[in-house]
Amino acid sequence: MRHRFFIVLALLFLASICFAAVPSFEGVYSCKGFDPYLNTDYSGTVRIVRNNEVYQLLMEYSTGEIARGTAGRWDDITLAVVFQDLKNLENIGLERYTFSKDYKRIQGYWVYLGRDKLGKEVCEKRAEIQ
Repeated sequence: MRHRFFIVLALLFLASICFAAVPSFEGVYSCKGFDPYLNTDYSGTVRIVRNNEVYQLLMEYSTGEIARGTAGRWDDITLAVVFQDLKNLENIGLERYTFSKDYKRIQGYWVYLGRDKLGKEVCEKRAEIQ
């Protein structure tokens, strides 16, 4: 009888690991990056909100750019984003954010469609979405 108790306990533990919550990308992030097109460092804020199966992003940067994005989860740690600069609608781009090991930061590379340089960005989560 005691043997069965430990087997059931072990199975419950394994099930809890298998069904553990996947970390959420939702939140407000403070970002720093490098824009290769302007050849300058920048800072900004990225707000990520889940909307059913996708994420909506609002990105505001010290360069004056404001972008809106839509994203989907590639896997548990990667978010694939398409974005558009709201002040210059011809600037459409792609970005990939990946969680740091501690899930407190996202980082990635971005590029404007049809262009030949990669920007980079690191963002630290500063608030959860309520």
